[in-house]
Amino acid sequence: MTAKVTAGQAGDDPAVPTVTELLAHRARDSPEREFLRFGEWSWSFAEIDDWTSRLAHRLIEVDGVQPGDRVAIMLPNVVHWPVVWLAALKAGAIAVPINSSYQRADLAFVLRDSGARVVFTDADRSDLIASVVAGEDIRVVDVADDGAEPFPATPPAVPIDGGALANLQYTSGTTGFPKACMLTHDYWVRLGWICASATGLGPEDVLLTAQPFSYMDPQWNTALALTVGAPLVVLPRFSASTFMADVRRHRATFFYVLGSMPTLLFKQPPTPEDRDNDLRLVFCSGIPVGLHARLEERWGAPWREIYGMTESGIDLFSPFADAGAVGSGSLGRPVPTKQVRVVDPDGAEVPDGEAGELVIAGTPMMNGYWNRPEDTARVLRDGWLHTGDVVIRHSDDGIRLVGRIKDMVRRGGENVASVEVEAALERDDLVVSAAVVAEPDETLGEEVKAFVQLAAGVPSCRATAERIVERAGKELARFKVPRYIEFVAEFPRTPSERVSKPALKARAAADPGVTYDLGTRRGFVSVDLVRDVAVLTLRRPEKLNALDVATRLRLAAVIRELGTGERVRGIVLTGEGRAFSAGMDLQSTPSSGAEMREAFASFHDITRAILETRVPVVAAVNGLAVGGASELTLCCDARIGTPATEYFQPENGRGITISNASSVLLRRLVGNHAMRVVLGSPRVPADEALRIGLLDEIVEPGALIGRAVDIVIEWTPEGNTTALHLALLRPRAEDVEAAFAREDLAAAQAWESGLLTAGIEGFLSTDRASKEEAST
Repeated sequence: MTAKVTAGQAGDDPAVPTVTELLAHRARDSPEREFLRFGEWSWSFAEIDDWTSRLAHRLIEVDGVQPGDRVAIMLPNVVHWPVVWLAALKAGAIAVPINSSYQRADLAFVLRDSGARVVFTDADRSDLIASVVAGEDIRVVDVADDGAEPFPATPPAVPIDGGALANLQYTSGTTGFPKACMLTHDYWVRLGWICASATGLGPEDVLLTAQPFSYMDPQWNTALALTVGAPLVVLPRFSASTFMADVRRHRATFFYVLGSMPTLLFKQPPTPEDRDNDLRLVFCSGIPVGLHARLEERWGAPWREIYGMTESGIDLFSPFADAGAVGSGSLGRPVPTKQVRVVDPDGAEVPDGEAGELVIAGTPMMNGYWNRPEDTARVLRDGWLHTGDVVIRHSDDGIRLVGRIKDMVRRGGENVASVEVEAALERDDLVVSAAVVAEPDETLGEEVKAFVQLAAGVPSCRATAERIVERAGKELARFKVPRYIEFVAEFPRTPSERVSKPALKARAAADPGVTYDLGTRRGFVSVDLVRDVAVLTLRRPEKLNALDVATRLRLAAVIRELGTGERVRGIVLTGEGRAFSAGMDLQSTPSSGAEMREAFASFHDITRAILETRVPVVAAVNGLAVGGASELTLCCDARIGTPATEYFQPENGRGITISNASSVLLRRLVGNHAMRVVLGSPRVPADEALRIGLLDEIVEPGALIGRAVDIVIEWTPEGNTTALHLALLRPRAEDVEAAFAREDLAAAQAWESGLLTAGIEGFLSTDRASKEEAST
């Protein structure tokens, strides 16, 4: 058997049909050559061949394993993992890899579904496994003492051919329970053969892997190492901060990374040692288009896209000689043993340039899903594997991925591919990684939400969210730009280092973080979700958050939408900048009686909206509450302020008619202080506001929103009657409507007499004079 497979041999049948014969050949041809390296320890081909033969005998003679029995492996990345795998195959058994981080439910499912007779594990997991298999006829073997030593180092006489099952390889289980792909010896051998042909690797190379061995990548890396006679370095886990240092230390010439791994690697701080490595080539799945050339430049080796699935092994790749593939976004072209088509939902092939599902035929290919004939029939139809990936085929540069059929956001009739939005977000230096999901929306059906992991030192605030979305918006169509942004410290991931979106959404539902709603910024009203509480922020600091009519209407509509209690537990109103609000935007005052009436009606509408909610509404007053600000806070069920909070109602002193909330609500809150507050127009500082009842509590600025949210949480326990009590505690609707009518009449009289216009002009003149005096 030659140590090198040439590029022209990819379509040939492998020289050796089984994984176990591959190992036997290497042990005969190169017995002392290094095969496996874990940390500072290494084993030769002959040592692994002997060890696996002895362990295979133990499986047969002690554990009673017969051909076709299942042997489970639940271990981290230690040498015993590939040893048990190869030993099980020598015994004619079928290996069942189990994620070493599985807990009771996942573990019980895989053991029950596979029908495993033996489980190999370590001391850290033995108690868990013992509790799961209690009362069942399943042997548990601790690899610290595998009992193989007394047995002969010659392989057992078990006939095995290429069509024999080698693995029940469970998929990552991103939707529901995982399914087990039935993979043969020929699958693994052919996978190693094709990769050897594509890379041109030989005995002088050093392969390196960091993914969990329970996932397929380290296993096909093992088959590749056996095919080319090169050592395989196995790291305990993937760590972006230490990975390239390990590549240098082990003098690796080849590795494979996928998913977010390239982005995580690139976003590590550059070092002078980056190009001080022995890398010759890198295989990767999911190379960020915008980073592709920069990845190659930084580490000085060609990175090429390879596409495949557990079900099919390797399907597409870009040759290392194809420099045109760099940054093209192409998944490559089919390997010689595969045929591909791009089809519509009815199975008809679509023209080049149109999106469709990628379907694949050829070898290697799974035999189907274990115990799942219906699932097998769904994805394997007439010899074609339906991948679920949406792609576009171009005659000149191969196939490009658009997204997953089930990983799309259907926004108002437009299809948004999550992968496209994620790529745009991840090109931002502020972003380490992103995951895009669909958020239900009553109007559009679904909205685009992005979970974002930020680079070190970047603040997780609204300004950052806006900056990220603004940048992405320069690359994406408007309907693809995320409306919602939620920052996360890290992502739950599958064994293949892909983000587990079901786990991510479940985590967000159980422990929601701050969600920035960037779609509601119109009219200077933003909505963020904090622990299921909507935080509405008035954003116009250059005008003290002054509200024009459009903003007031928007605010009322948002309060009504959220006030039903179906989406949030309560509402917090706050401001940004120097003040909570300044009510009417006096820079754009009414120019007619109709506009005046519209202005007052819009303020009435906010009051109605707040008082009609079925959830608590809390004002978080961050500074000067002047004019309309005090009106809004009076409508709320509680007012939390900071030491900087100051109430000021200057209307009467300026000849401007007051708003409805003061006339109806203020006296209820502050009693005999109401006359002084309205008619005297004093500035009421925080401590005085607390004393007379305008504020319920004073906290430090950094605690303001959190305390307001806490109040809502406290007032809305499970099974509560909050809505009923709010209706009883708030002022009667007829009292409020009577106040509206009195105010409208007074406003009309003030308008007709010119007093209202004069009052506004007097305010503006005083304001201009103050600014001129300050400037001199």
